[in-house]
Amino acid sequence: MIAELRYYTITPGHTEALLDQFVGTSLPLFAKHGITAHGPWLRRLTKGEQLVYVLEFADEHDRETRWTAFREDPEWQAVVGAAGARSRTSRAARSWS
Repeated sequence: MIAELRYYTITPGHTEALLDQFVGTSLPLFAKHGITAHGPWLRRLTKGEQLVYVLEFADEHDRETRWTAFREDPEWQAVVGAAGARSRTSRAARSWS
C-alpha cells in the first residue's frame, strides 16, 4: 500500500473557498475514481494555513492510473480552470508499507 501525504499552502483569504471545493468536489471525485481519502485537516502556520490530507493506493501502478483518471475527469478540469485566484503551492510525500 502507498499512503500519500499531501499538503497545500493556501493563498491568504482563500481558506473557506478551498475547503468548500475540496469537500464538495475533490472528495467526491476521489471516491468516483476509487481513491481512498483521509481528512482534510487544516494546519495553521505562522504565516498562513495548509490543507492536509492522506490518499491510499494499492501500489505505484494503481496510484498512477487513478491520478491520471482523476486529472482527466471533465469535472476536475472545470475546477482547475476556475481556481486561478485560489492557486496554491502543493507538496506530496509518499510512504510504502
